[in-house]
Amino acid sequence: MIKREHLKKAIDAIDAVDRECGYGLRELFDANRIRLPTTEDTPVRDYGDRGFHYYFEGERVTIPKTAFVAEGIAALEQSLVFKLGALRHKQDMAADWTSGNVRQLAGEIQRGAARLVVDHELRRLAVLPTGLDEPLRLPDASVSGPHFCGHLAGGQPARFMPLPLTRATMQQVAGQRFEFFTVRFLLACWSDGTLPWIFACISRQRILGLVMLRMHHEAVDTRLEIKYIARRMPQHLDTDTPPKGVGTFLLAGVWMLWQTCYPGARHIFLDGELGARTFYLNGGFKEQRLCRYVLETPRGYLLTGIVDMADDHRPPGGRVQARLEALIHRSIKVLRRASGARRASILRFIHRCLMCRYQPYPATTALAGLLKHQARIPEATALIDLAIRTGKVRIAGETPDSRATVLVVNDPRFSLHLQKVFHLESPRRLDAFNRALAHPSVAGRWHALPIEPAEREQLLWVHSAGYLDGLEKTSGRQLVSLDMDTQTTEHSWEVACLAVGGLFRLMDGICDGRATRGVAAVRPPGHHAEPHRAMGFCLLNNVALAARYLQNVHGVERIMIVDIDAHHGNGTQVAFYDDPSVLYVSTHRFPAYPGTGNIGEIGEGPGKGFTVNIPMDKGAGDRAFAAVVQQIVAPLAHGFRPGAVLVSLGFDLYLHDRLGGMNVTPEGYGVLTAMLIGMAERECRGRIAFVLEGGYSVKGIETCGLRFLQQLCDTDSRNRDPSGVGTRRPPFMPTIISRVIDVQKAFWPHLF
Repeated sequence: MIKREHLKKAIDAIDAVDRECGYGLRELFDANRIRLPTTEDTPVRDYGDRGFHYYFEGERVTIPKTAFVAEGIAALEQSLVFKLGALRHKQDMAADWTSGNVRQLAGEIQRGAARLVVDHELRRLAVLPTGLDEPLRLPDASVSGPHFCGHLAGGQPARFMPLPLTRATMQQVAGQRFEFFTVRFLLACWSDGTLPWIFACISRQRILGLVMLRMHHEAVDTRLEIKYIARRMPQHLDTDTPPKGVGTFLLAGVWMLWQTCYPGARHIFLDGELGARTFYLNGGFKEQRLCRYVLETPRGYLLTGIVDMADDHRPPGGRVQARLEALIHRSIKVLRRASGARRASILRFIHRCLMCRYQPYPATTALAGLLKHQARIPEATALIDLAIRTGKVRIAGETPDSRATVLVVNDPRFSLHLQKVFHLESPRRLDAFNRALAHPSVAGRWHALPIEPAEREQLLWVHSAGYLDGLEKTSGRQLVSLDMDTQTTEHSWEVACLAVGGLFRLMDGICDGRATRGVAAVRPPGHHAEPHRAMGFCLLNNVALAARYLQNVHGVERIMIVDIDAHHGNGTQVAFYDDPSVLYVSTHRFPAYPGTGNIGEIGEGPGKGFTVNIPMDKGAGDRAFAAVVQQIVAPLAHGFRPGAVLVSLGFDLYLHDRLGGMNVTPEGYGVLTAMLIGMAERECRGRIAFVLEGGYSVKGIETCGLRFLQQLCDTDSRNRDPSGVGTRRPPFMPTIISRVIDVQKAFWPHLF
């Protein structure tokens, strides 16, 4: 247990590194505001029975026993610095507590305290690690290496990867409870060279679990030890509940690492706690002795996690494929006589094999086993039918289903923005698109996604905190004008967050393999919204945030954004103007609102050449836009090789749109859609998402939207040849294309 002399030693150690922190803590200690528990304190169950406790400003603080035993005073020292940082930030923000969001403010206080802990620990080092200020970047999923993609229990995508040592990652560790893993422990591992043995479960830019490995080389064999494993523990005032399945995900990642990087190891072992015995045994571990668990053949929940990671493993084949095929055969044999919970877990594993998105061998191996033992497995027939119906596998002689799967984000709550207010960007726009969705020619060809609002931390990927604060304050107010064109009503803030969250779910669906294409029919639009201000009916930049989500959550390194709208997407351009990882290409009327998008705006710094503006004359028409896509957009995609294509699609190019005036017909929209889909199929495995932007003619949205959806759902083979579109040749079109090529050829020499 913690004693008074432990607190004094910890404060002395802090004072030796940071006099200011030491002085503040000593004053609190002398005033008995930092104290030990007494018999008068009400017992509170926190962290099970595995913690030691002290009180800081009347709040009970828990130090995990494992951390205190392993690190001694150091664990207490870091806890005191964290609580002092929280106290300081709470005092600085005292004025906001009466009017602000309590959970949001608590999160800011926690982050501020974590920064103080990291700064304190770094002061103890004579030499600092390199790359401390680098952002947390996920490795590209298509690149082989010691990192694996998978999903947590609720379907949330996650990544198993080596833990990068940056301020951002250390602040997360300092702000959460990971038992053995503290900032000082990570820095000690960096100093002694063992940091590469620490791996993390990361989802949505958050560290959810950590595992440390160690290789044991002995005379007889080699073994891989899980030295420490910990998941993020829930805390008071958490803005979200940690997802389930993190422990399983970490074990699956270790198994994949064993097979790919350390195949010489005979087995995996760990010394676990008694309380985790059932968890390890259900995953296939065998109890060698008290608290010693050995894994040779995984089973149960762990098998499902392994096949989920193996499905996305690059390159396919090798030892992983051989071992997984053997596990599938073994599981199907066991299924013939298994019952109860074990039978249910094997069925989940086989079902997951049949639903593999990228690697065919789990599904074909499982199907072969089911066909062989169909008579002795009652569920086999239903599983075989499921596999054939979903098109994941096909028996010889069966005809594949040609119906395309398209994901759609469309929610009635989007109509709450500017409801009962006369505005060009009205709910009637979505009503028109909904009528197109309900057309018999596309009925049954698309699937609507359930959506949820984006989190504030995610919005900060593009927008400033000050701007978001001001925008959030409009919530509940009847009508607020942000500029001459852009207004909000009572629910606009919530609807804008919901629109961004819808884009995120669409990105998840495409990256998870549920479909390769989709459309987000969201309001309000977004491509005019800049990081620090709203513009042109736009509040949050939906497509820019979707691009960052692909990079930060799914590890897609290069994103191509194609903006096809009568008005230039100034907000999207600003967001990526110096970023070479996002290629922004815009076709728009010029000169026109917002006055940006001239041909000479090409990016700056490292992003120079990654902004391509194609200003079009009024009334350009179908042929002009088709020529631009064919001669500029598609060659740029071929040179850039994006991991995904996002299209900001405005229906204000329609020939009767009052704000557009670009003379594009519904057939022209069909051609542009087909060309962009074909481009995505050639360059990024068909991964393309369309995001609704402008369009202010209700008839234009419905008719052009229908042609767009027919091409998206692959139900209309007309107008795939751009040479047959329209009859009017736009004035100066060859000059426009040649001028763009002249400006960009220094960066894209393959343009012709």
